[in-house]
Amino acid sequence: MGTRRVALLLVGLATVASAATPDGLEAQAPTTAEEHAVSMVEHAADLMGGVDRLRSIHRVSMEMTTTWLRTAFRDVPFTDRPSYEEHTDTRDYEIGAWRNTRIFPNGSITNIVRDSISVTDMGRGFQPLSDAYVDERLELFTYTPDRLVVALLDARRLVMGADTTLGGEPHHRVEATLASEHGHVSDVEVFFHAGTRLPTMLRFTAPHPSDFGLVQWGAMAVEVWYSAWGSFGDVHIPRQWDIRRVGVPYKRLTVRRAAFDPVFEADSFAVSDSLRVAYHRSPAARPMHEGRPIDSVSVPSTGLALFSPPFGYPTGAVSTTAGTVLLGAGRAPFNFDAALDELDRIGLDLPSMVLAIQASPGNGGIVGATRMGVPILVSPASLPFARAVLDNHGLASARLSEVRELREVGSGDERIVLAPVDLPDTPGALMLHHPTSGWLWVPDAATPLDLRIATEAAATLGWSVRARGWARAPWDVVEGGPD
Repeated sequence: MGTRRVALLLVGLATVASAATPDGLEAQAPTTAEEHAVSMVEHAADLMGGVDRLRSIHRVSMEMTTTWLRTAFRDVPFTDRPSYEEHTDTRDYEIGAWRNTRIFPNGSITNIVRDSISVTDMGRGFQPLSDAYVDERLELFTYTPDRLVVALLDARRLVMGADTTLGGEPHHRVEATLASEHGHVSDVEVFFHAGTRLPTMLRFTAPHPSDFGLVQWGAMAVEVWYSAWGSFGDVHIPRQWDIRRVGVPYKRLTVRRAAFDPVFEADSFAVSDSLRVAYHRSPAARPMHEGRPIDSVSVPSTGLALFSPPFGYPTGAVSTTAGTVLLGAGRAPFNFDAALDELDRIGLDLPSMVLAIQASPGNGGIVGATRMGVPILVSPASLPFARAVLDNHGLASARLSEVRELREVGSGDERIVLAPVDLPDTPGALMLHHPTSGWLWVPDAATPLDLRIATEAAATLGWSVRARGWARAPWDVVEGGPD
């Protein structure tokens, strides 16, 4: 029993004793915000199987489905483009171990996180994996519903917050500072339905500095919503966990089957000593966006440089009479800085402008550009992404300039031209034309249909297109195009 609980019991016993009547002792309702919070969480734990039962869970195996959702800030509904992944999630909480076997049509990938080590087997034996998965394990173990209520009871601080409504339904709010073992998930709010007194939503703010898909957001608002309650033996938990990040849906975890305290094979979470040594020496264990350097730079035309590989880095840069224009900002400030080093190496000036026109979470490097005071051009589609990135880093959006109509940067043979284009899933996109090379860059083009629409739009503007850059390749020569 925790120190807080013992203290609260002593306070409660003293209160009850002082309120005794000739007829005997009378039970007293919680009187402080802390007592009320403990009572709220204990009642939820009792409904979910009991405090003792939840504390006794040391191992679990779950058959799950993750529904990945596209991060989108459009007001039009149903633009999340879901994709589905089945996986077997097994855990041993006593040794801090997580084994996640991800199942795909052509095979499976097994990831293991053991204390501070993460490794993966893609069919060729285990090898080091990014430390992003260590952070993910910590967060996942915290927001798993049965673990969450135990974490609240063990929290360093636990008090009632202001009541509120969610979806028009009354809820009680509990505020907590979790124990240090929960790492970056520290100060949390949990909302309990006033009628059922079960948790509906967990809210906290935390960064994911090593995750390729999340690093750009910095310290982001995270919500985990619980629904579709089910029973797995004597443990009762929600089967659906919906995660929102930066205010929009991110993914849904669905528990199809769960077994508590199963027997695992002895080597289920084994990480050899040699693999531990390899992990600490391997660049693969770094943050995902730092795993590969820029290998080379191609110059397909005068004044145009393209980086390879583009994984996490800007697409390249182009020289204009207005200065060097960086094509994209990179996934994070690290990638932005690496691009600047590459520009210096090939003899180009530091950028006078950055084009962060891709409507995706991939332009976290604008944090570095903003701190340098470099202007940033954005499209109507990419603007909400850029604002969210800067807001989460405590930076003003004054350097952002939205391009809504045809715009030239530079002049003569040393210029680029920007024009709006509406793509099927990305209205408000921008495309770029480099007249000297005949290069059409459409970073939001993800399908051949997108590319066709952009190419036809370029033709109506009289642009001569010899090569195109899009999501699949930075430089695709157009067959039958102008010489």
